[in-house]
Amino acid sequence: MLSTKRFVCHLSDLAAVRTLAALVATVILATFAVAGQQKSFKEISAPQEVTQSSLQFHKEYVFAAGDSMEIVVRRAPEVSRVVSIRPDGYISLPLLQDIQAAGLTPSELAAKLMRLFSARLFEPEVYVLPTQVRQAMVYVTGELQPTSGVAIPFRDAPTAAQAIALAGGFRRSASMRHVTLIRLSADGHLQALPLESSTGGTSGIYMALRATLLQPDDIVFVPESARSQVERFIDDFINRPATAVNMVVGSYANFKLVEQFTK
Repeated sequence: MLSTKRFVCHLSDLAAVRTLAALVATVILATFAVAGQQKSFKEISAPQEVTQSSLQFHKEYVFAAGDSMEIVVRRAPEVSRVVSIRPDGYISLPLLQDIQAAGLTPSELAAKLMRLFSARLFEPEVYVLPTQVRQAMVYVTGELQPTSGVAIPFRDAPTAAQAIALAGGFRRSASMRHVTLIRLSADGHLQALPLESSTGGTSGIYMALRATLLQPDDIVFVPESARSQVERFIDDFINRPATAVNMVVGSYANFKLVEQFTK
C-alpha cells in the first residue's frame, strides 16, 4: 500500500494552496456481471488510489517522417503548400528549400517557418495544419521482455493486459501487483492510477489488467519487484511530469507534454 505521507503534491497556484495527498485505497476492479462485458475506470464504482500532478498540461503532436501537412502563409499563396516529410525528416518549400520538420510540433514548426520566411517576406503569418499523421498509440515501459519501452498501436491494445502482452510480457523481476497507468486527465492533470487487484493470486492481477480500458497516449508502467521504484516513478510525475513523460517515452512517442500557463 502507498503511504499518504509519501505522496504530497504542493500546488503552485496561490488561489488553491493546499496539499494534495494520494488517496490511499486499493484499486478494486469489479468482475463482470455479464460475460464479455468490459468497464472503464469511470464505470467502475470502486475507490482508487490516485496521485495527481499540481500543474496542468496539454499534448502536442510531434511530426515524423511520412506525415503530411498543409502550410499556409497568409497573403502569400505562392509559397503555401501541402507537403510530406521525407525519410530524412525534411520538407521542401519555395524560397526556403529544405527545412527539418521531424521532431517538431505544429506550433514549433510554424514558429520556425515564420522566422525563416521573415528574411524574404514582410511580416509573414504561417499556419501548419496536419493532414495525415500516425495512428494513435499507447506506451508500455519498465520491466518488459525483451525491451524496457515500446509503443503499441491503440487499436491493437484496448486493454492494459493486451498492451503488456504485445510489449513482450513481464520479466521475472517485474512486480505485476504494482502496474501503474499514467494518463492525462480531461482538465490537463497527469494522474497515476495503480492497477492493483483486491483479489489474491495471479489470476486476480490479470483480471484487473484485462478490465482496464486504455485511452490513446496512455503510459503503462511495469515496475521492478521493489516498491520503491513505483514510488520514485510516481513522484517524478508529480513534481516534474513534463520532463518525466518526455524522457520516458520521448524517443518513440507521437506527442510531447507542454505546460499550460494560466493567468
